[in-house]
Amino acid sequence: MTTNNKKVVNEEVLKRLCKEYRYEIGAGIDDVLLKIKVRYVIDTNKFGYAYFGDYFFFGDDFYVWDDDDKWKDDHNQDVVEAVFNDRHDRSGYAHRVIFAGVETEFVDSNGERIFTGDVIKLEESVDYVQYYAVGAWAHEDGVGSYCFILDNHYLPLEDCARRNSKMTRMGTVFYQLDASDFIEVNMRTMQFNGWRDTYEDRQRKLLMAKFTPNFDKEEWKYSALEIIGAEYNWRE
Repeated sequence: MTTNNKKVVNEEVLKRLCKEYRYEIGAGIDDVLLKIKVRYVIDTNKFGYAYFGDYFFFGDDFYVWDDDDKWKDDHNQDVVEAVFNDRHDRSGYAHRVIFAGVETEFVDSNGERIFTGDVIKLEESVDYVQYYAVGAWAHEDGVGSYCFILDNHYLPLEDCARRNSKMTRMGTVFYQLDASDFIEVNMRTMQFNGWRDTYEDRQRKLLMAKFTPNFDKEEWKYSALEIIGAEYNWRE
């Protein structure tokens, strides 16, 4: 296990930053804000992306600002006033979505940027291939590591990159979702990385990870999607 002094972002860090920069977010002042890109669930088979300044938290609920009129009916003015009081004057619509990870500085074998919540095929060698989900371990000050959170330790992506291990994004942990729930990404990654899983358990989770985001609760529906050759756009 490697400890470093890099800043990482998980939900708790992001909540603190949104609170710290509440005035700038409410006023739409984005030239002084951090460039933190996040992913969120719009609907089945559809992720969205936003940069810091275009999203905020209300308790555990995650909201994004959007200018598209299709979100007009989903705008929650009560939440906006509760978070920003009278210190906001930006236009657009603030609507609740499901938080689905933050962009890291790491890229996979296809040059695609890795997000927390991604399921990675990790190839240490020809004979050693594992599938892990990415989390963000951090102290209160945000110092920590983007990593694979395992049983009683973690494997930093930085270490994998240093060893030239091949990392390929295979899907995400955002399956069997509930629209009313707050998603704790680290908890989902740990559930995916279950150290007691059988081979069958791992294959079942990997299959569901390929068809995300997805709200289906029944596991057989994911098998059906594979049989019919369904294509999900979780990379976009």
